[in-house]
Parts: sequence; structure tokens; C-alpha cells
Amino acid sequence: MLGKANLSDMAVQKLCNLGGILMYSLALDLFLVGHDIAAGGLSGIAVVLRQYLPLRVGTMVFIMNLPILAAAMFLNGWRYTLTTVVGTVLYSLVTDLLSFLPTLTTDPLAAALFGGVMYGAGMALLTVGNGSTGGTDLLMRLLVKRFPNFSQGKMSAIIDGSVIVLAMISFGNVEVGLYAIITLMVCSFVCDRILTGFKRGSLCIVVTSHPAHEVADPLMKALGRGVTDLNGTGMYSDTARSVLLVAVRPQELFKVKSLIQDLDHDAFVMMLGANELVGGNFRSHLLRTRRP
Repeated sequence: MLGKANLSDMAVQKLCNLGGILMYSLALDLFLVGHDIAAGGLSGIAVVLRQYLPLRVGTMVFIMNLPILAAAMFLNGWRYTLTTVVGTVLYSLVTDLLSFLPTLTTDPLAAALFGGVMYGAGMALLTVGNGSTGGTDLLMRLLVKRFPNFSQGKMSAIIDGSVIVLAMISFGNVEVGLYAIITLMVCSFVCDRILTGFKRGSLCIVVTSHPAHEVADPLMKALGRGVTDLNGTGMYSDTARSVLLVAVRPQELFKVKSLIQDLDHDAFVMMLGANELVGGNFRSHLLRTRRP
């Protein structure tokens, strides 16, 4: 059974990696390349260079990846780099094979938005599949090792920002850079939402000196869900406190804060962001499984 589970996990990872590579390639061929939108990375550099070189975008991405892959193999070894090599080759091949597809829109803003959505979906799939297409993602990891004072986020901003500036200078058009920024922002938003979930909410923590039920019962009645009571002690005053936890949807925040204020105006309240709320009455019907 364990072997079958491992094989199943590997199959899911491979499918996620293939799906991520396909989404990356489609974003380029259907939206970004036709509008000269160089949204960072080696693909962005390739979009700029294609006006000077008689090569396809995928081919240029592969050529630029070669020294990065060689450095990665030298520093980290074959085992660490092999998956990235496969991803790089597939990404370059698929991008070139699909280059015959037409640009789907004549509006560069729509291209930036939808290209960003597909980029973000591809990034999320590759993250789930623990895959990589090389490029600046691999370059950033190598540079962060060499310059530990720079975080990966800062390094990414520097590299992608440089590509965008290069595109604006090369094309003599500031707008292509602005559209590239939109693409990167949409990509980041979509990737984060896919990975962390769309059912966002808040965890409300209420520290009160009142009896727990005096605050919890009205909350449960108003929200239609349970409240968890944790026994606590105020260390400054050395007195007993009730610590109540309840999950709250975004649209319920104002109602909950107003209700707590009425129930105990001296209560200490914390609203912590929750990436995803699952279980209880937050559970989607699609997630429920029938028992045999």
C-alpha cells in the first residue's frame, strides 16, 4: 500500500509539473510574446532579444539556461539539478512547438492580465509538483547562496526589474514595462491564492474576564458555529481569564467586533488572518466524502 501511495504521489507531481510547464508556455505564446510583454525572467529577456535574433523564444530560453544549469550542476551535483534540466528542456520545447498559436487579444492590458493568470497558475502547479524550469528561479537560488545578505525576494525584484527596464529601453516604450509589472502582480496574486486557498478568513481570539459562556453563547448564536474556550491566566494581574477562539468570515468581522464590544468592552481582541478555513460549516460539499 505504501508503495502504491508513493507511486500515486509521484504521478501527481509529474502531472503538476507538466501542467505548470504547459501554462507557462501558453501564457507566452497566447498573450505575452505578441505584445512584447517581458515579464521578467529568461523568457522576458528572450522576448526582448527576438527582435534582434532569428531564434524562437523557447530556443533562446534554453540557450540562456545552459550556463545556469552548468553552474548548478557544479555547485549542487547532478541529482539536485536533473529535474530542473528536464523541466528546462520541456519548457523550451513546448514553448517553441506552440509558437504557431495566435495571440488571442489585441488589447495589451487584457494580455497582461490573462498572461499573469496563466503564469500564476503555472507557478502554483510547479510549486506543488516541486518542479522547476530553471531560468532566474534557479539563478536566484545560486546567487542567494553566494550573497546571503540578499533575500530571494529582493534578488527576484532586482532581476525582474532589470529585465523590465531592459524591455522599455529596447522597445522604446514605457508601456510595455508597465504591462509587465501588471503581469507579475497578477501572477503573484493568483499563485498565492491557489496555494493558500480562496476560503480566507480570520481567527478571532478574545481574552475576557467574564464567564466564558456569557461571551461565547451570543457569538455562537450570531455566527451559527462553535467557539473554543481555553483557560488562561493574566500574568500581570495573576487572575483567571477565558481565551475564546472562533473562525470568522471576512463579511462577519464588523458584526463580531460590535458584538464583543457590547458583551465585554474591556475584552482584549485579536483578529489574525487565516489563509484558509476548512472544516465545520466552512467545509465545501466538494470536499465531503461519502463513507462506504
